[in-house]
Amino acid sequence: MRLLRNIVAVVLGAAVVAAIVVLASSSSGGSSSDPTYKVELQNAFGLVSGEQFKVGGVPAGKITAIGLDEKTLHAVVTVQVSQAGFGHFYSDAFCESRPQSLIGEYFLDCSPGHSGHVLKSGSTIPVTHTFSTIPADLLNDIMRLPYRERLTLIVNELGAGVAGNGQNLSAALHRAVPALAETDNLLTLLSNDSATINDLTHNADTLITALANNSGTIEHFINESNTIATETNTQQSNLKATFHDLPPFLEQLKPSLAKLSGTLDANYPVLQNLNSSAGEIDRLLVDLPPFSRSALPALRTLGKASVTGKSAVIAAKPVVSNLNQFATHTPELGQNLAIVLHDLDNRSRATESNPSSPGGKGYTGLEAMLQYVFNQTLDLDYYGQYGHMEAIDAFVSPMCSAYATKQTVANNLSQDGSRYRSCYSWLGPNQPGVNEPDPSNPGACVPDPGGAPPGHRGPSPRGTKCSPSATAAANNSSAAKSATTKSAGSSPSSQPTSLSVPGTSTPGSTSSSPSNGSSPSQPQDLLNYLLGP
Repeated sequence: MRLLRNIVAVVLGAAVVAAIVVLASSSSGGSSSDPTYKVELQNAFGLVSGEQFKVGGVPAGKITAIGLDEKTLHAVVTVQVSQAGFGHFYSDAFCESRPQSLIGEYFLDCSPGHSGHVLKSGSTIPVTHTFSTIPADLLNDIMRLPYRERLTLIVNELGAGVAGNGQNLSAALHRAVPALAETDNLLTLLSNDSATINDLTHNADTLITALANNSGTIEHFINESNTIATETNTQQSNLKATFHDLPPFLEQLKPSLAKLSGTLDANYPVLQNLNSSAGEIDRLLVDLPPFSRSALPALRTLGKASVTGKSAVIAAKPVVSNLNQFATHTPELGQNLAIVLHDLDNRSRATESNPSSPGGKGYTGLEAMLQYVFNQTLDLDYYGQYGHMEAIDAFVSPMCSAYATKQTVANNLSQDGSRYRSCYSWLGPNQPGVNEPDPSNPGACVPDPGGAPPGHRGPSPRGTKCSPSATAAANNSSAAKSATTKSAGSSPSSQPTSLSVPGTSTPGSTSSSPSNGSSPSQPQDLLNYLLGP
């Protein structure tokens, strides 16, 4: 009886899972009847109209408009819910902006809440129930010039601006850093459950000891799990086809389940009699091992007979080969493949309607796969005079877009002046090989000797400025040294390599110190020298 009940429970559970899969896979475009809500945010950075709007991490609609409340200076984001079966927003709903990828895309994620009154279409989720994510690139910018100088000014002005306005500042901090409130709640829970935590700590040693004593069994379990996962990974296409056919299968299974339920009701007396006979079944199982031992002589005799039967099996080998060739051409595999391809090319199986598709019914599975490849190609590149090219330009200023060498840097400085220094990636006032000699090649020319970022004093001008004649001489000298080295029969790997840093020296060598007197002699002094004040 329990076995049959478990079978029914498993089948019903599979039906529920299939229903959830069908609901999750079906979506429809937004319409005028779909509910809309307004979400107040302190910062709508990264959000754009048409971007996804999610509820609990699941796409539920899209952002239709982004505006500004001129009284409160809060961003007002209007969202439209187009997901069927969404439910309702409650008064304790909470929304926040989150990054969707590493390239700066953001989306709005909301929790519908579970208490309070239901929000009607057009209602507003206040700023006290929202949180705006601070972009990581803004945090990274404060480590560079001139942003860290601007941050200093902002902090100074903020201190003067919030003087005597501590309540509003406290409320802003609570909204900006919800992790503080969550941490406070966590500490409260830990305090209330201190006895449970104490028992857990006390029993942890027993658990760890048991795990250590059964390490072999655990290792065997992990290895077997890895084998199962590997085998399952090889059957992804079959599993995908199974889940694809599961909804219609469950639909066809409903009448059978109804008949099964009637059968269970009709056979309930039989099951009661079977339950009353459990004692005899138990006796049978107890008497079965002695019977098995008594059957050993018969099994040995059967083994001897198998020796005679071996010749008959060998003689039947040609017949088995013919049967194998016949089984190769069975139509079962072809029929299954025809069923799968028919569903992939069936427009009635489309997951959503699309006005761009033939008849507006939606794309078939084959058309959807081909359209995905086509759309990705159009989105990522375009066809120009050199063929297909990526439609991405990482440079904003044409002055900084060209590939730079030491000579081109010197030429651009001569043409554009100090404006060209904005193309540098400054990390401290001292840049070896740019505005001071390169330690690995001290004799090479310096494109911008003495140059420094705004607000900093660079190193004293030293080294040879780059010019066409100086560059040619340096190239000829480098070629001569290379020829001398090759004629001596030495290889690059046979010569010791040393990296000299301005202001440091190695035994048997001499290095020049910066003429401004800031010679580093310790690792920390070297770091301060490279990064500047």
